[in-house]
Amino acid sequence: MKFNAKKKLIASVVFGALASVSAASHAENVNVIVKLKDGALPFSVSSSKNLQSKSMPTQKLHQLQAKQREQVLRSYLQRKDIKAKHVYQNVYHGFSATVSEKKLAELKNDPNVAAVYPDQIFYINDGSLLSSSKKKKDKVLRTAKKKRKLIDWPQVTPQAPADSGAIDSNYTGAGEHVYVLDTGVDTYQNDLKDNLGLSYAPEFCHWPADKKLCPMPFSDDHGHGTHVAGTVAAANNAINALGVAPSATVHAVKVCNYEGSCPASSILAGLNWAVFDMLGNGKPAVTNLSLGGPTDLEPGVCNEDGYVGDNFVAESYCNAAHQGMVIVVAAGNDADDASAYSPAGFDSTITVSSYTSYDPDTGEALFTNFSNYGVGSNDWSDKESGSITIAAPGRNILSLNRTHANRHMSGTSMASPSVAGAAALVLEKFPQDLDFSAMNSVRQMLVDNATSPTVYSTEPDEDGNTLDFPHEEGLLNVRFLNE
Repeated sequence: MKFNAKKKLIASVVFGALASVSAASHAENVNVIVKLKDGALPFSVSSSKNLQSKSMPTQKLHQLQAKQREQVLRSYLQRKDIKAKHVYQNVYHGFSATVSEKKLAELKNDPNVAAVYPDQIFYINDGSLLSSSKKKKDKVLRTAKKKRKLIDWPQVTPQAPADSGAIDSNYTGAGEHVYVLDTGVDTYQNDLKDNLGLSYAPEFCHWPADKKLCPMPFSDDHGHGTHVAGTVAAANNAINALGVAPSATVHAVKVCNYEGSCPASSILAGLNWAVFDMLGNGKPAVTNLSLGGPTDLEPGVCNEDGYVGDNFVAESYCNAAHQGMVIVVAAGNDADDASAYSPAGFDSTITVSSYTSYDPDTGEALFTNFSNYGVGSNDWSDKESGSITIAAPGRNILSLNRTHANRHMSGTSMASPSVAGAAALVLEKFPQDLDFSAMNSVRQMLVDNATSPTVYSTEPDEDGNTLDFPHEEGLLNVRFLNE
């Protein structure tokens, strides 16, 4: 999440308070996300193998289950004469669509439908190039990019690879995959283009006719996604920046448009595609979502048998984790308890807070004054860090700029991808199975080997007032991989 002085929310993977669609029902057409009753199509391996052959390879089991869900969903859509925008067979037994008021009423009363949610719109609030007029926005963004020269600067090592020890690691993420669900990735960036893998765009780059600005549908027309991807995997090639996992394959999954608008249906489609591609590769992978926002919905529980609860956002993350996806998310930038945020409050994610500096001589960690924090116990450590898993650098972080060279940004959005890169390093040394154990194992290794400060403090606020937010989480440290 890109931080700004007003502490606005940057983006949201949360689909908001989804209890009712009645407020939108006066419109002629309504954008909805529909969940069907899944019957005997569970996502957890333990439950699935009770229904399928116990000897079936896990990869084939997941793919078979997804195929069966898709058949059910496509059949339902055909019977109901609904044209879906996205079908979510890999992480959710449902679909998104634009429907009439009459069709909406039918769906809400259909015994095969478990729930109907509004497809809300959320935003990445990066004010650097945007104005109130759409015409001005188009002009400013297009002009700014055309004026940029394709130059490269001498390589600089950002704080995360230095602080975490990734710069000296025997592991670089070779052969591992990281899916960056964000605003896309700039395909012209010389520090990323050789690390880009197959990518996907639920939200297309804004100017498809202009091949200089949008050479690919998943090209970054905002800037946030390129910066995040650079922290994960900027190559070790003597130019610009260095990523935590410089040999990892990055997949751009563009779920937000050039204004930073992120439809819930697109975010879910991005996660669905990432799981599909991961299964095709046949090994666990990492997803980074530097996105989030507050929610009134209870997160539910993700355990070995699957998801228990009524939050379909949390359910989709749990379903992805049960297929081997290691999900890393930003804690949020509102100096608040992360447990009230989505997806930061989910127990199926690695939730990352932001620190500014660590002094190994005094053992003091200085946390950023905007970072969300955690309160209470959790299942992965003896720290009272609540839903927060680990901390990483998030103040004035250097990474890649859209089109050329580097830029500095601040926020838990900048902290999260360094942990995503570290997760790729862990997977390189310690291969995992395509099930829930991958998420749990990687998270536990990062927690158990984190640096534990002896003193925790928080930056003063913008007016110089003293702050004392409750941080107890450890700091990212991957030096254990060389042992």
